[in-house]
Amino acid sequence: MNEPGDRYARQARNEALMREVNERIAELGESAQAWSPDGVVEFLCECGVEGGCGERIRMPLHVYETVRAQDDRFAVRPGHETPELERAIDWTDEYVIVDKVDAAEPIVADDPRGAPSK
Repeated sequence: MNEPGDRYARQARNEALMREVNERIAELGESAQAWSPDGVVEFLCECGVEGGCGERIRMPLHVYETVRAQDDRFAVRPGHETPELERAIDWTDEYVIVDKVDAAEPIVADDPRGAPSK
């Protein structure tokens, strides 16, 4: 894949939009964990479905923070990965952490919180 097509660029932008919603959830920090009896937080799947898929993923806040530490990583529901756009780097039954392929990184590189990809 040399350059992501319009569909993949749109998908990457949609993922970034879902990440913005999750950022508001993460801002609640420890109080968000307190809402859950097992200490995990419910986030929205950050897959690139237009308008969001609406599915939730459960993960500890510290795991979400590791995803956010790099601007080309996202958390999605298992099966919501797009192999042409990203590769899975970690997964559980609840979530898959994906990393953008090189050609898609510039689309998500303007995230003010995440560090550039490694």
